[in-house]
Formats: sequence, structure tokens, C-alpha cells
Amino acid sequence: MCVLFFFYITLSTAGVSVCLRYLTDYVQISRPVIFTLRSSSSSPISLKSSSGFSYGLTFNYYPNLEFKPNIRFWSNIGPDIWTGLCLTVDTVKNVAQVFSGPNISIRKILPIRYVWSGQPVIDFSGFDGQVTDVQIWDYPLHYREIYNYMVSGVYGPHRGSILTWSSISYSPRGNVVMEDVYEQQSKQSLSSGGSRERGRHLKGKKKTRKFWNLEEKKARKRQRM
Repeated sequence: MCVLFFFYITLSTAGVSVCLRYLTDYVQISRPVIFTLRSSSSSPISLKSSSGFSYGLTFNYYPNLEFKPNIRFWSNIGPDIWTGLCLTVDTVKNVAQVFSGPNISIRKILPIRYVWSGQPVIDFSGFDGQVTDVQIWDYPLHYREIYNYMVSGVYGPHRGSILTWSSISYSPRGNVVMEDVYEQQSKQSLSSGGSRERGRHLKGKKKTRKFWNLEEKKARKRQRM
């Protein structure tokens, strides 16, 4: 299953953090790109996966910067069918770090100073699998914020500051399924008394998501009026 999505956001130069959960049914050995973050005036940043044990960050046509999140940082995060993944880029300190479930990588210095500007876009066109709970912040997350994301917001909301999964707009396209985690679907089913027509994902209907920027939304609204 090939996923292609576009999120239109505006970032400051303090940094950026991207968190998501993904699920795949095979061992990926060809280093597929999980996501690419692009901007109209900045070089793209791509995060690649290698069997889920290491990740490669590439940007500005520099060689791959390897991250191995094999240091267990949180002992009370149990196993999950979804892999929770976060990338933080601190453009002030010029460092990046990758988090995967309870594990973290070391922070690494970027080969050159990186600054975000312009109108960025994120896509998942190179990944084969399911993706959910995408959140984006316009600053490097603190460890406690990443922990809260990994435990699905047990200690408070884990909403992104510039993009949040619960308030995105989309239109069905293609045959790719992007949906809430199964635990959330179960909660929705219980709260709705078993109704199949509640929640953001309707059973039996495959959905993909296309994201619109603010101007597109205004234009679509004017057309409806």
C-alpha cells in the first residue's frame, strides 16, 4: 500500500518535530522513505527506515545521517503493534534526534546549519504500510512531550502545534487506508453504542487523505456559497 499525503503548514526557524505511528506487515530492507518534509525555499528533509531498527536522515543532498534508537529511555512503555516514531530537529543547536517507542538515539549534529522557511509540505509517498496519529510541532519537543505522545496522551493532550491528527481535513482518494489506531476505534464503537457510522473512519470504506492549505479552503468555501 503506497501512501501519499500533503500537509500544508507554516514553520518557524526554532525547529520542527514530527511524530507518527506506523504499521507494516513485512521487514523493510530497502531503506524506504517514511516521510519527506519539503519547503518552497528550504531543502527537503527525508527520514528513511531500515528494518525499524535504524533510521537515516537526509537533507540538502548531504549523505545519510544514521540514527539508531537503541537506548532504552522509558522503562514503562510496553510493546505495541504500532511503532511510535518521532523526529526532532533543533535549528538553534543544529542537532537532530530520533525516538522509537521507549527508545531514543543519541543527538547528532547536522552537517550544516539548517533553517526552515517558506511553505513546507510533508508526504509519505515512499512508505508501504499504515500511518496514523500524525502530529507536527514548530519547535523541538522536550523529552516529556515525546513520552506523552508515546503513551497516547495519558498525561495530557499530545496535539501538534501546527498540525494535529484530530482536526485535519481530507478527501477520499485512491485505495489507501489511513485510520485511527484500533484501540481508539474500539472506544468510538463503545461510546456510540455499536453504531458503524460514527468516528472518522467508516468500516468497509477505504480512505486516503489529501490536505489543503488555507487559501484552498477559503476558495472551496466561496464556491459552496
